[in-house]
Amino acid sequence: MSRMLFSGPVVWAFVSFAMLLGLSGSVSAQDVKWRTDFAAARKEATETGRALLLDFGTESCFWCKKLDATTFRDPKVVKLLNEQFIPVKIDAQKYQQLTDKLGIDSFPTLVLATAEGKVIGRHVGFADVAKLTAFLNKVPAPAPVPVAAVAPMTEADKQRRAKEEIDAGLAAALPRITAALDR
Repeated sequence: MSRMLFSGPVVWAFVSFAMLLGLSGSVSAQDVKWRTDFAAARKEATETGRALLLDFGTESCFWCKKLDATTFRDPKVVKLLNEQFIPVKIDAQKYQQLTDKLGIDSFPTLVLATAEGKVIGRHVGFADVAKLTAFLNKVPAPAPVPVAAVAPMTEADKQRRAKEEIDAGLAAALPRITAALDR
């Protein structure tokens, strides 16, 4: 009888532990894909046409940690940030010049910006899921940057370009030719 009682709790503990491991794997797959290199994030924003979400904080900021532990763990927020924005964690002490330039003196501060640096939205302080999604949905991400298709040069294009190059060369040489003839 004691063997049955012992095996039941052990089995349940094992099953619970296995489920916990399975859940933790799925949670980590649901994390925001934060960038920490601001220059690389700007380049990615330029290439994709998505807005940057800059999350300014410090290591000692209580509300920054709460934002990370709650709001940024919500599946709706994770999906929205990963699909429509380039999320960037900015250590305000490491990027002091950028922090000062944007006039940020309270943490956390969330800034939505274009790749060119134009600020298109700002939220100061902690934001729960409802506040953050309302903030993100108010500010549309820029339209994707079109990639120009380059058509191959036709024979007529090649001839036109060659003529333009010859004409430009003659126009540049004309003053020297005229000066030589005037001597």
